[in-house]
Amino acid sequence: MIISLNEKIKKGICTLSVFVAAAIAIYYLTICGLKGNESALSTVGLEHHVIFTLWGITTYVALASNIAFAFSKTKYKFYIIFLIISAVGMALTLLCDFDYDNYPQYLAHCIGSLAFSSVMGINVFLSFLLTKKYVFAVISAVILITDLIMLLIFKETALIEIVPIFAGYIMLTINNLSKGKEKVGILQ
Repeated sequence: MIISLNEKIKKGICTLSVFVAAAIAIYYLTICGLKGNESALSTVGLEHHVIFTLWGITTYVALASNIAFAFSKTKYKFYIIFLIISAVGMALTLLCDFDYDNYPQYLAHCIGSLAFSSVMGINVFLSFLLTKKYVFAVISAVILITDLIMLLIFKETALIEIVPIFAGYIMLTINNLSKGKEKVGILQ
């Protein structure tokens, strides 16, 4: 199968977006630390809003571009609605402070964060399931469920928040760089 130049450019952009997002995330994690509720990405974002905003934008772009590329191997288009919901969630997360003293903004921030992480996580999972990458689908499902349990037990910490994002970066990149197949139709 011959890969078109257009596909190579798309793969390059997707891969570059992951490297940029990962570099910014790693830098941001050096500020946050990894343990304790005070290390939560949103908590640290109150004091370091510029890097928090860069982290949020690059994270969304990296995941969204890789999900769009993965779904381009299918006939499905519903992922676009999920990406829009995720974008609105990330916008609320970045534009509204995680400050309990300003409860309406705090609530909007939390709703946005939940919308981004859950809908984006589901989109990552579905991208693997519908492209028949079942091992990645199972891994992403286990990570999402484990992450939810850890959040309920330990509340938010940077480590718990960032693991599913990095797993998405890694698995989507591997998936998208692997040799493409013909379009995948409806599951049978």
